[in-house]
Amino acid sequence: MPIKILVVDDDPQLVRALAELLAQAGYQATTAMSAEEALERCREDTFHLALTDLQLPGKNGISLIKALHEACPETKTVLITGHGSVRTAVTALKRGAVEYISKPLKPRRLLALIHALTADPPEYLTNRLLDPHRLPTVALDRMVARSRVMQEVFERVRQAAASDATVVIVGEPGTGKELTARSMHARSRRAAGPFAIGLEQLALAEGGTLFIDDLAALDGAGQAALTSLAESLSARADSDSSDGSAPPRGVRLIAGSTRDLEELVKEGRLREDLYFRLAVFAIKLPPLRERPEDVPVLAGQLLHELAARYAKPVTTLPAETQRILSAYAWPGNVRELRNVIEQAVLLARTPELDSLLLPQMLHRGPGQREKILKIAIGTAMDQIEREVILRTLEANGGNKTATAEVLGISRRSIYNKLAVYGIASDGRV
Repeated sequence: MPIKILVVDDDPQLVRALAELLAQAGYQATTAMSAEEALERCREDTFHLALTDLQLPGKNGISLIKALHEACPETKTVLITGHGSVRTAVTALKRGAVEYISKPLKPRRLLALIHALTADPPEYLTNRLLDPHRLPTVALDRMVARSRVMQEVFERVRQAAASDATVVIVGEPGTGKELTARSMHARSRRAAGPFAIGLEQLALAEGGTLFIDDLAALDGAGQAALTSLAESLSARADSDSSDGSAPPRGVRLIAGSTRDLEELVKEGRLREDLYFRLAVFAIKLPPLRERPEDVPVLAGQLLHELAARYAKPVTTLPAETQRILSAYAWPGNVRELRNVIEQAVLLARTPELDSLLLPQMLHRGPGQREKILKIAIGTAMDQIEREVILRTLEANGGNKTATAEVLGISRRSIYNKLAVYGIASDGRV
């Protein structure tokens, strides 16, 4: 993946010069003339680095840096200005900038800085600004995605399928490791052979693919057996001069892990010699919370599949349902999403999957408290009343009229009680 850089400046000549300089150095540059235009570009693409001038029409460069830091935390930002001062630099760094450079720019120094900042790009680039409706949906067998990170995963799967190399698929539970392995098998020269799961199925995998679904779950004997298998496969690959026309021999090994292999080795949970045998080709599956733009398209695919399975009339995901699904963190990843959609489909009675059919936990915002108040026996009545008012006010977003209606008292009474109990009008104490 090329290193993508966003250049933001209201000087057209400087923007063109920087874009040409970056292109010549092998970077992929995108330009914008204002902070608003830069944020618009971020709704279309994700960048490793953003270079922004301080003085911009509308919002200034520091405001842009703050917005990018909040929405795209892995995107590094550098403030460029001809109005340099220590105070400006400190402010920029506090807002999320990683560096500060003054005009006039020196190309060699700028390229050295960019090289240093992008030398070790992150595996994934979070971007909460991406507009999922602008992104194309890409499918790989039963897997679908809009996020660029998953499109890169799909490309890695295609590359791995072209060989018999041992592959390790790393991802949290529920991210689709087995589905990825099956897709790799289906696209390989072993597609006509079996796909077996588990060391105990080794004999059944002859001519096909053997998938070990969780390396961390293997005991010492299992790891020893897998090490021997990996060694024999490596030796066979070295001696195999087949041009690909003959039927495949032996098995192709694909392993899954919920943890990074190096971490497992350091913890003593994975044999080092096994690690070196397996670490030939790795594919990392990002958790669903890091690619929310994929949630609506995955939910739509699951809706279609499950509605057909249960002969239900539901065919559409309304915008509100999509919004709620996309806002949830999905600790159980795609597996949890499937369970939620399946439950909602079973309850559905109309063509639209109403958001009210989703579990209550999806309707609460991140960090929002349960709407249940537990009171210890012996608590004084005034303390109980204070806590009830405070929690009800929080649940209603500080809306005092709504709080009064819920509690069955007048709006004037709410104001009086807020004053008595030392609760600020916004719910703070």
